[in-house]
Amino acid sequence: MGTFILSSLQYKGLLKLGDVVIPGDGELPKFSDTEQARYADKMLKYMNQEDLDGLKLVLIVFAIIPKFFIALILKLSEKAQGEGFVASQLRLVNIGLKGVPLTLYYSNLNDNGQQIHNILKWDSEIKSIPKGVDEMEQYTDSYAKNKVQNLVINADHSEVDIAGKVFKRARQNQVEVTQMSIEERLTFITRLKEVILERREWIIERIQKDNGKTKTDALVSEIFGVLDHLHWLEKNTKKALKDETVATPIALMGKKSKIYYDALGTILVISPWNYPFYQAIVPITAAFVAGNTVVYKPSEFTPLEGVLEELMELSGIKSEWVQVVYGTGKMGTALIDQRPDKIFFTGSVATGKKIMRQASEQLIPVELELGGKDPAIVFEDANIERAARGVVWGALTCTGQSCTSVEQVYVHESIYEKFKAVVLSEVQKIRLGEETDGEGELGLMTTEGQVQIVADHMQDATSKGASVLSGADWDGKSRAIPPLVFENLRDDMKITNEETFGPILPLMKFTSEQDLVDKLNQSEYGLSASIWSGDKNRCERVAHALHTGNVSINNVMLTEGNPNLPFGGVKNSGIGRYKGVHGLRGFTNMKSIIFDSNSSKCEVIWYPYTAKKYRSFDKMMVALFTGGIMNFIKFALTGIGLESYSDKIAKK
Repeated sequence: MGTFILSSLQYKGLLKLGDVVIPGDGELPKFSDTEQARYADKMLKYMNQEDLDGLKLVLIVFAIIPKFFIALILKLSEKAQGEGFVASQLRLVNIGLKGVPLTLYYSNLNDNGQQIHNILKWDSEIKSIPKGVDEMEQYTDSYAKNKVQNLVINADHSEVDIAGKVFKRARQNQVEVTQMSIEERLTFITRLKEVILERREWIIERIQKDNGKTKTDALVSEIFGVLDHLHWLEKNTKKALKDETVATPIALMGKKSKIYYDALGTILVISPWNYPFYQAIVPITAAFVAGNTVVYKPSEFTPLEGVLEELMELSGIKSEWVQVVYGTGKMGTALIDQRPDKIFFTGSVATGKKIMRQASEQLIPVELELGGKDPAIVFEDANIERAARGVVWGALTCTGQSCTSVEQVYVHESIYEKFKAVVLSEVQKIRLGEETDGEGELGLMTTEGQVQIVADHMQDATSKGASVLSGADWDGKSRAIPPLVFENLRDDMKITNEETFGPILPLMKFTSEQDLVDKLNQSEYGLSASIWSGDKNRCERVAHALHTGNVSINNVMLTEGNPNLPFGGVKNSGIGRYKGVHGLRGFTNMKSIIFDSNSSKCEVIWYPYTAKKYRSFDKMMVALFTGGIMNFIKFALTGIGLESYSDKIAKK
């Protein structure tokens, strides 16, 4: 398993060197304005070790000194006079140093063989790459295989043809993953964690580009969450998946019971566009450490094309083990038709129902992580300022495009006006729009379709009498939607019943705890909720009473922040749980095992049946389940006699 060839400091030196050699001019971008530097490892791994060590040392120096001195060094080495050894070596150094950024700049060393910037309009594509997956084994370099695989997936083939080839490849390589020890699989997880830490800024840039969320949202909800999950896998996978010995009842004395957590086979993961990185890495890695191969289809709206492939390759995870397939819902349908051993889907209720309907035809196990209409309940004894800040963040983080976003806020009538005032004060501070410095708070909506849904829910609410306390000046079209705070809402409005999936904050009053719980339990959703109160008993009582999969008490959206907790919903919010021990085991075949000795004894329940055996077994059963020491002795003595009698009549 490889490691990074260049450190962060050396990459900095490479960028500075590249800008000196290729400063850009007119239509030609300067070296650092392209993405080519991050492919240096792919090229440098073929370099002579002594030359590589020298280059790395020079790049450290270049990272520290100004560009002016780098240019001066190159100029002096280029002008070295004479034919002596020193002069010739200086000229070679000059050529070698310039050669690194020049090669990267004009090459195709990117994720899928397509040029990022075809500077000189050269056609440098390899024409001899086979089009079929079957011929791929002749390529030993993992990057070459990734290029072939991506070309196959994106080629002009039908979805059915592509799906068939991908699953054939996954199943052919599944045994390799299964036969690895858990410790071996976890080495790749450790490496992946290191790679993500090293490349986090690049990943965040790609998330922002495809999704539109703020830089801080991307860092917290995507990068940190993924790293926390990978760390959990490192610490807990071995214990969670090891063979488990369980109790054996007294009636089966002499036998031993175990549970094996074996791999299922090939898992199909279909992820959503709202958390394109987190909702990809978490199920993929959980399935992988459990011994499965994975076929992954991202949302066509936020594909992060090439990101997962590069991270997996740098981590040593072979493209045969985790395959990425791009496409629309039509591709998803074709993949399901290949009968994966399990489908893990995160997305909308409507799509989840379609997947379940299709999966039911082949009895494919499904795990569905779907939508929510999550309420926040603020009781009269809550800390108003803390609760208001928490609710504002819970409603607006990731532009409200989270399945656990707060979409209903029920405030006890005695504190409603105070709570509303704090909410409006906090909302006015929110900074909106695209940003790259980490100071933006509310990013852009990801899809035009979701913008239309928010506009429709807003129009429906206002037409039925709702008041807009914040965001009334939004034009109903821009992806930069301001915080939308509503009050005077009715139960017949879309915004109180349907998942909006946008930066909304609907405020409503309540009086009775029981009436509110009864009302919330009538919802078709049941994903998450938050309860705000100083009364611990009341918090626990309401948490038990709500029909939901997750509850945060005096906090919001926090259950999914603990990788030890299983996550999932009830009713239309989904089926199954993932994360934690329960979720990890969901990617396994939980196999029940009974061990017995290799003896000549005949079990008492085996043939032949006789009237005496019936009476003895009945007597033994009554004694066992009646209880008491005398009955236990009677059970033991009757059992010994029955076992002896069964052996005797079996041998006749």
